[in-house]
Amino acid sequence: MARLTIQDLQQMKRDGKKIAAGVSYEANMARMFERAGVHLLSVGDSLSRAFLGYTNPLDYKIEEMLTFGGAVARVAERAAVSIDVPDSVLLGGPKEMERVARIIKETIPNADMIKVDIREREEELIDEVEAVIAAGLQAYPQIGFEYVAGGSMHDTAEDMEQTLKWAEEVVKRGASMIDLTMVSKDIYAAVCKAVDIPVIGGQSGSESDGKIYVGYAITGYTEGVLNGDASPDAAVRSMYTVIEKAVKAVHDNNWS
Repeated sequence: MARLTIQDLQQMKRDGKKIAAGVSYEANMARMFERAGVHLLSVGDSLSRAFLGYTNPLDYKIEEMLTFGGAVARVAERAAVSIDVPDSVLLGGPKEMERVARIIKETIPNADMIKVDIREREEELIDEVEAVIAAGLQAYPQIGFEYVAGGSMHDTAEDMEQTLKWAEEVVKRGASMIDLTMVSKDIYAAVCKAVDIPVIGGQSGSESDGKIYVGYAITGYTEGVLNGDASPDAAVRSMYTVIEKAVKAVHDNNWS
């Protein structure tokens, strides 16, 4: 079965079909998303915090991004693949973005897009969108507002005006898709109507062109869940139970 292209995802929007995207950092989660039928695998830069233990995002290295992005792209049989770049690349300007994009293209042949996080820095970072395209990959800008867990969605008239402005601008610059974050359903709907490329997001509803799910969040695969009132179905609960039992058996000198 042929892999989906970004053009296929754009056609889905024209056909009124919703795009399912899954954030994955490694091969096993990517395979599960593939089995479930996602259209897009996104290797998020959040892996620096969730998987590598960095507290400063600037510590996340290009070499690490290539390793994890390569793992996901390697097992992608059907879904298109997008890779986030480390924040340090954005600080280097358009030339650095183009340089790294070329490395990604050469190192990870299955990579289709690069996500460029320009949220709340659109004026400063808009040229990075074109830099990705100049390197021969599709650009997938993230616009809107920084994610705040439990935070309210942005929904003022000014928020609407600014979001529409930048959505239209990234399309002019050649973007292939948009990741829109932390805005109301009305803004999602307005942006989806205003541009002819897919607009998806992690907080979106059916008014958008699709939905992004972070695999580790929706399954409860994070150690911090053990400290709260997690769902009994959370993956980390069953995993920890098995680990705790195995370790206790050694403590008790009672394993076989």
